[in-house]
Amino acid sequence: MSNLWSSKRRGFLKMLPALAAAGSLRPNSLAAAYLAERRGEAYRRLGVRPLINAAGTYTTLTGSVMAPETVQAMASAAEVFVPLVDLQKAVGARVAKLIGVEAAMVSSGGAGSIMLATAACMAGKDPEKIRRIPDTTGVKNEVIMVREHRMGFDHASRACGAKIVEVGTVDELRKAIGPKTAMLFFVHIYEPKGKISRAEFIKAGKAAGVPVFNDAAAELPPAMNLSEIVKEGFDLVGFSGGKGLRGPQASGLLVGRADLIEAAAMNNNPYSDTVGRHAKVGKEEIMALLKAVELYVARDHDEDQRLWHGYMSRVSKEVRDIPTVKSEIYVPGPGGHPVPYLRVKWDEGRLGLSYADCAKRLSEGEPRIEVNAAKDEITLASYNLFPGEDRIVAWRLREILTDAAAESSRRSKA
Repeated sequence: MSNLWSSKRRGFLKMLPALAAAGSLRPNSLAAAYLAERRGEAYRRLGVRPLINAAGTYTTLTGSVMAPETVQAMASAAEVFVPLVDLQKAVGARVAKLIGVEAAMVSSGGAGSIMLATAACMAGKDPEKIRRIPDTTGVKNEVIMVREHRMGFDHASRACGAKIVEVGTVDELRKAIGPKTAMLFFVHIYEPKGKISRAEFIKAGKAAGVPVFNDAAAELPPAMNLSEIVKEGFDLVGFSGGKGLRGPQASGLLVGRADLIEAAAMNNNPYSDTVGRHAKVGKEEIMALLKAVELYVARDHDEDQRLWHGYMSRVSKEVRDIPTVKSEIYVPGPGGHPVPYLRVKWDEGRLGLSYADCAKRLSEGEPRIEVNAAKDEITLASYNLFPGEDRIVAWRLREILTDAAAESSRRSKA
């Protein structure tokens, strides 16, 4: 993880042993040292509070933080002019070679990959159809999805003029495929919700000669997904660039069959009369995402897992001796991200503290900390934390829970 650290973050990390030796590892003193670095000062001047992200790679929380090398690649790209089409082709070829797929291109994000995949399957390389969509006159316009996979992001397909056809079983899927079917659209993370497996979905598409797309926006890690999902038989796969890859937020990857990637590029920026023109990706994002991919494939992912588990272990140890509090480190199964999370539960009635209120206090405190609050627990994600931030999260959470326990005890004695 060292390549994700700025010099200031390294400085903060070096301060921790000294603070510990001085007996200063308390929430207020540690938070003060953290805030003294004035990270995110430009945001603060605008009245926007930076945060410690123990929630996940959500776009609403700006996804992830780029490595210094990626930031430098973006800055260097901004210094000169280049022909954009040539750059897209060259970077696509480089990325494809790095991850072991037939072809690749940089998109504007996970949703951008959905849109370009749909356009490629509907209009192909036909200039007239490319100009015509989202008017689908004379164009195959049906996109088939598993009913349980419907979500807000399929709007990116509908923006191309696609009509979403829902199916619930393999038999319904086979019967739904017809002369107007342009693409089969599978959402990787939602597979456990439906009754159709990836293999069954692929088989149906192959039998009918219809391209099959997999939205795998947040499916990194594991790193092998960059190539393995295509190798399963999907014709196109889309990834977010600003989540697990830690590239620019306004970037993504579309990978798969060379002819479909070429078609997607023809439906994309910089060509003006296309559905993809408004989802522009500049030279800066393209070069930064290339660097992010280079860093990602070279990482020690096992070491990442050990580091993240250590973060969650530290938080767990800080809170598990508080009355009624139970904590558990877990790695989600199918449909979840295979990284360490921490589940924290307590008796809301006895502590007089709801999960939502605990999350609210963490968010309103300084520094701001974001976690996930559910009906019966709070969960913390490990993979967006930096060294030292886990300690702040641990002690701030402990402070909130112990204060609630103390107040509950006072009330019971009154």
